[in-house]
Amino acid sequence: MHRIDTLTAVKDKFGPGKNGFTDGNLRTGRLATWLNSAMWDAIQEEICGVIENAGIELNKEEHDQLYKAILLLVGGAINEEALLIKNNLSDVEDKDEAV
Repeated sequence: MHRIDTLTAVKDKFGPGKNGFTDGNLRTGRLATWLNSAMWDAIQEEICGVIENAGIELNKEEHDQLYKAILLLVGGAINEEALLIKNNLSDVEDKDEAV
């Protein structure tokens, strides 16, 4: 993965070496950030890599594949209620070790 590095990227927007995007400004003549294939390829492959490494086949009709992949990779078919404050550690076997 890499941060945007086109000529119109906002240099150091998020700190030194952390470029960002801009919508541009017609009044000042600042151009919007140009998007290049390297940026989109990086984003695509980072996301697809997570999905495929979770054993999920890419399907352009499903828009929750990254979410499902993260759940699988973080702990199998993780219980979506796990480790919530409202559960007050009721879902943890060894409470002393957890705190």
